[in-house]
Amino acid sequence: MKAIRKSVVAATGMALALSLAACGGGSGGADGGKPAGSGGGKSDNGADKALKAADPAATLKAAAAKGAKQNTFRTKGTRKDQDGEYVSEGAFQVKPDASEMKDVGPKTAETPDGVSHMITINDKMYFNGEKVPGKKWWTFSIEGADKSKDPSSELFVRLTSALATSKDVKNTGVETVGGRRAARFQGTVVASELAAYKGDAMQEKDRDFTVKQWKQEGVEKAVLTVWVDKDGVVAKTEESGKGSKGEYRRTDEYRDWGADLGIKPPPAAETATEKEVLEAEMKKQQK
Repeated sequence: MKAIRKSVVAATGMALALSLAACGGGSGGADGGKPAGSGGGKSDNGADKALKAADPAATLKAAAAKGAKQNTFRTKGTRKDQDGEYVSEGAFQVKPDASEMKDVGPKTAETPDGVSHMITINDKMYFNGEKVPGKKWWTFSIEGADKSKDPSSELFVRLTSALATSKDVKNTGVETVGGRRAARFQGTVVASELAAYKGDAMQEKDRDFTVKQWKQEGVEKAVLTVWVDKDGVVAKTEESGKGSKGEYRRTDEYRDWGADLGIKPPPAAETATEKEVLEAEMKKQQK
């Protein structure tokens, strides 16, 4: 049981890092039936001029609010910390609850091939890995995982909101991100200042979660960069800083807002049930 719990918690940790919890509301794109963030990547003098002139705080605040209403989206990103370098991909759906996350990084005892792959459908989690001979996946109810650190809203919403509270946030120009032209906003957010923030750019629950997480990781301040496209949608986020275990950097791009992501559970024939996993683990411990 202890080994199973360790595997579940490890996989859940990956889910949190990829922003498993959805902040809810809305469906489809940000504007009518048009997918959010569908703007082209070619330079347009009129659009670029507007992006260059965009007010940092107001634009970021609006982008966070718009992002919080999205029902589906995909992510692709990288991160580097004391544990190594990782490449991640994710697909997230708020209602009905569903997500799929894949993390590729260093090989460990929990991930011998360096790959962590997890699918969540409502109250079920599915993990890649042969806990039972002949089964490529194993499942566990979400109640069996440690959800105490489950964030209340998406990572990109928290980072965008936090940057909007920064005293030195600046619009640093326009770049092409994922085929879309986007304004680049950057600033430093100090944990102690964020903890004391009382404005309306960031929800209290998101502020408290972010401050708590930084405190646990020994992060006193972080450099945040957020790219917002001409549709007012977050195209990319980046967080970098130094914690108690060293320097870190995480970058994520976002796309397919409002799209049908087609998230499905693994084939039942290839998935070990909770009962089968428990029985297999008990046999191992008896040897």
